Amino acid sequence: MRMLKLEISRYDWQAMKCGCNRSAEHIPLDFLSALGGPLPGRIGEGWADNHAYIQSNLMMPASATATMVVASLADREVPLEWRPHLLGVLSNLVYGEQEDIADSCKEAVRGCVEILFEEIATGRSKMASAYAFELLMAYDDVKVRLRDYQVKARANLPEDLHPENLDLDFL
Repeated sequence: MRMLKLEISRYDWQAMKCGCNRSAEHIPLDFLSALGGPLPGRIGEGWADNHAYIQSNLMMPASATATMVVASLADREVPLEWRPHLLGVLSNLVYGEQEDIADSCKEAVRGCVEILFEEIATGRSKMASAYAFELLMAYDDVKVRLRDYQVKARANLPEDLHPENLDLDFL
């Protein structure tokens, strides 16, 4: 988890106000602790939901949280079963209501575009593939490539994302 911890250390979490009205310094601590335990009942429970975002409202630590989650996707020590949850959190951050904060989250996610395509290609989890697909739809410059993956890796995607059900040409 070296890269993950380095990314976490780049931010002054204590100076950010969390969605729970405390300092955000607990977000990376809770995140690292959560990664060592069982999957939560809902996406981001205990470390992102109601902290980095509340429903679709993004909070001050959202961008730093996005960077932390992106780093965790590249970390081989993070259990694979966490990927759908991590991608779900990123989706909540990228598509949040506060456009300026969402844009900075989107910029953080841009750094893992190859990981998102890899998630679709491997088909380890249809839920993870769906979140990866949803995240990639935020970037106009990858839509042609995304269409190819949609066609060629359709078995790895949920049915509602198959080419006959979702035409990327209209998005």
